Amino acid sequence: MKIKYSLILPSYNEYGNLKLLLPKILKCFKGNNYQIIIVDDDSEDNTLSRLKVDFKRQKRIKYILRKKNRGLGQSIRDGINKSQGENIIVMDSDFNHRPEDLKIMIKFFEKKNLDMLCGSRFLKDGSSNTFFRHICSLIFNKFINLLTKGKLSDNLSGFFIIKKKFLKNDINKIFYGYGEFYIRLLFYMQKKEIEIDEIAVKYGLRKYGYSKSRLVRMLILYTIETIKLLK
Repeated sequence: MKIKYSLILPSYNEYGNLKLLLPKILKCFKGNNYQIIIVDDDSEDNTLSRLKVDFKRQKRIKYILRKKNRGLGQSIRDGINKSQGENIIVMDSDFNHRPEDLKIMIKFFEKKNLDMLCGSRFLKDGSSNTFFRHICSLIFNKFINLLTKGKLSDNLSGFFIIKKKFLKNDINKIFYGYGEFYIRLLFYMQKKEIEIDEIAVKYGLRKYGYSKSRLVRMLILYTIETIKLLK
């Protein structure tokens, strides 16, 4: 049977969240035409070994342990390279991206027969998990689109579905670093003029642990990376 979806979950010290998230994700798929790939950057909480015990009967869950060149973008790249699905889904492992939205996204992606579907906090019915972050991200997204002439409303969500074939030639120049990989991804995919649509998503709150993101540092880094795309 062909695998239709490969869902990639990059992880670092997210055992508590993934233990709760995985059962909810599994309910979003029908049949056996999917795989879930957890890509872990050698977590101190022994994420993979513990999950392998908890979900030992779930053959659709695959595990990748990374000990070198760690980072969000690189983790996603390794997940894509080792995936078998025709379509790639990427979402966070900490409930920032909600499984409720994932289920809706899959249905929408199939109904519209899209090349790529992006989750957006800035469409009607979308939201961030704090008002301050929502406003800062909204303003910064407008800045990104002004520089890149992009047309999408959320260049930072990192929650998406895409046909794998469109990543084949660009994977190494997109997936590295931190969350700025998503700015590069949207930039290059819009250049290809593939069929992209957006759907509203609501950001959730993490259940365990703490966020690795630091807003000011992120905005500086993302600005630098956006400017590099213009050269």
